[in-house]
Amino acid sequence: MKRIILSIFALVAAVVATAQEEEYSRWSVTPKAGLTVATVVGDDAQENSSSTAWAAGLEASLRPGRLLSFDFGLFYTRDRVKERGREIYKDEIFDLTVSHFHMVAERIDIPLMLGLHVLPGLTLKAGVQPSLLLSALVKGRVTGTVADMEQLTGSIFSVEDVAKLPRKPYNEDISRGFKSQMNNFDVCIPVGASYEWRNIVLDARYHFGLTNITKKNLDQDVHRRYLLLTLGYRFSL
Repeated sequence: MKRIILSIFALVAAVVATAQEEEYSRWSVTPKAGLTVATVVGDDAQENSSSTAWAAGLEASLRPGRLLSFDFGLFYTRDRVKERGREIYKDEIFDLTVSHFHMVAERIDIPLMLGLHVLPGLTLKAGVQPSLLLSALVKGRVTGTVADMEQLTGSIFSVEDVAKLPRKPYNEDISRGFKSQMNNFDVCIPVGASYEWRNIVLDARYHFGLTNITKKNLDQDVHRRYLLLTLGYRFSL
């Protein structure tokens, strides 16, 4: 009987050890998608406000034990930042207002995260994230009126003639690139938490920019700040 009991204990111990090894000492991959809520801080940052865009990526994780895990990610993210204010351009030909300014930057983010598993399903995370800039645009909207130059009858006309012309409405979205004014590389510190339920992973991270995203010749010191919310599904390997 004693040998039978010892054999049972040995079998149970082996099963538990195998289960723990399967649960903790394994790799997994989690595709994720979600949104960013981005802004910038630094010089002239008081003129900006946060705005939303989207993100998607893939994260590989290694969990060697009960408490810790290591994540290695690759994400495509869009930062969209609104700029307050407007610009007015007015003369005899046009009366235009440029508004709804916003900056859109596309990046490849590479988060390297350390996870601390504090409760079942709940993990606190922190790490470092280098990023590569893909593109950067400034967009806006032009509205107002312009003189209807088609109403001019002669080839010679004065400013007074133009001022007397009827006006027609003008409405156009504008876009210009400014990647040449941005640094191609920046670094953030992401801090956040994730919760997993039946392999569904909800993740929230706030990113603190460490490096200036504009080039030195602009004499500005501007840093990224953004919240990343993603939903993913974890596949065990």
